[in-house]
Amino acid sequence: MRNFFRFDIRTLKIIIFYLALFFLITAISIKYNNLDFDLWARLIMGNHVFYKGYPMFSDVVSYTPTHIWYDPEWLFSAFLYFVRIKFGVIGLTFLKIILIFFCFVVISLAIKDRISKNVPFNNFGFYFVLLLIAFQASIMSYTVRCQLITFLLMAVWIFILEKVRRKNDELLYILPFIMLFWLNCHGGCIAGVGILFLYGIGEFLNKKPCKKYFIALFFVCLVFLINPWGVDYIKFIIESSYLDRSWIAEWQSPFAASIKFHLFYKVFLICSFLCYGYKIYLKKLNYELIDKTKSIILIILAFLSIKYVKHSGLFIVVYSIFLYEDFYFIYNYLMDKLRKYLQLNDIVSRYLTYFKEIFIYFLVYIYSFFVILTVPVKYSYFASTLANYPVQPLRFLELNNIEGRIFSAFYNGSFIAYKYYPKLKIFMDGRQEQVYSSEIFDESMFFLNWLGNYPESAIARIRPDIILVEKSWRCVEHLEKNPDFKRVYSDNKYNIYLRNNIQKFSYMYPDNDFENYFNNLFDTVFDYSKVKNR
Repeated sequence: MRNFFRFDIRTLKIIIFYLALFFLITAISIKYNNLDFDLWARLIMGNHVFYKGYPMFSDVVSYTPTHIWYDPEWLFSAFLYFVRIKFGVIGLTFLKIILIFFCFVVISLAIKDRISKNVPFNNFGFYFVLLLIAFQASIMSYTVRCQLITFLLMAVWIFILEKVRRKNDELLYILPFIMLFWLNCHGGCIAGVGILFLYGIGEFLNKKPCKKYFIALFFVCLVFLINPWGVDYIKFIIESSYLDRSWIAEWQSPFAASIKFHLFYKVFLICSFLCYGYKIYLKKLNYELIDKTKSIILIILAFLSIKYVKHSGLFIVVYSIFLYEDFYFIYNYLMDKLRKYLQLNDIVSRYLTYFKEIFIYFLVYIYSFFVILTVPVKYSYFASTLANYPVQPLRFLELNNIEGRIFSAFYNGSFIAYKYYPKLKIFMDGRQEQVYSSEIFDESMFFLNWLGNYPESAIARIRPDIILVEKSWRCVEHLEKNPDFKRVYSDNKYNIYLRNNIQKFSYMYPDNDFENYFNNLFDTVFDYSKVKNR
């Protein structure tokens, strides 16, 4: 009876832990919620895949030269489209919540599998901090993105490889099947290949069996041929890895931004180094005792996460698994010093620990339920859409039946294409190397920033009929002086310039009935499933 009671209490604590984790993820995901700029391209592809059963191989929405549409996210796009048409924007929010939650569940299971028996895997304080870092780094909470599949599968990948290190070699057979799904959902699958290679190198340095990792790596790489584009897709993946994406914020260093930007993430990265190094120092570990696999992966991911914000998600997932025990070791070390300094006996220390856990769970549940009950999911999308998208400017064009080639910042391109093609054909959108040449993207950014040798001649090369730009871009000052274009619309954020030959004598301006517009936000006049592929 006593053993059953202990088991029951332990089970109850685990249930409370996972419920708290789920409710906290739900609350933060609802409170900070928007629609990703690239979601609309996902829905265009998803529409085609859902009804035709295969990807759209060519672009139709741009008036600029394009190549074959290599889309690593085509399969997940179909699933996103299905969720959207069946469950609407609320369904997209809950998809995001589910993916993030299961990512953290797998992280917790991987931690539990790695740590010693005397270290609890469900210390909620650690996960609470981890969630704050992940959400503040803007990689998980704000929007549903295909990257979430990579974060989840990376956690699964590490979980399996850590089990393999403990002689569960048969699990290596699962990796090619996971990769088959992964490579058709997101380009981050290449990280799985890299991690598997590093396991082989690390175990070789650990003087442990490593051949099995390289054999698994061979079959995982072989699976890359199973995609809609064949060998050409592999060439595209390799070429994409060398592209200069310095224009894109998420491909810049987090340390290049202001001190406040990604603050929690920067602190976490620095503390990770300090904790790992300090544990090695305290335990006086020599080279032979250091886990080479763990160290190599941590160092390389740290380098990538310092170089690119884009890799911060992988950093958080992998580091949280590998460094949990190190953080816990340092935490216990400091708490032990504090207890001795305050001269607390074991009974008082135990009660303080119980109080701390109860207090944290109390705060988490109160905050989570407050947000869930007071913040409507639909409103969170509504507010962020008005703030992030050129809703009124595009309504102005629609109301006045203005059609033609439209130039805008690349991140607004997919939204314009999804809502207004074929009346409006875009210059480019966020698909970048998937559809366009690097020259097209550079042309766009040079014009917006009014850089380069001949920025004044960019309009002749871009050939737009309509220019929709935010007032913050440097090109606005020069567009005001351009005799071929006239500003016909202006609000707090955007200007619209029309070429002289399509201007009208008078214009109608949109009302402020945003609620009605938002209810029809996902409506589109074009059926992308009818596109004929080239």
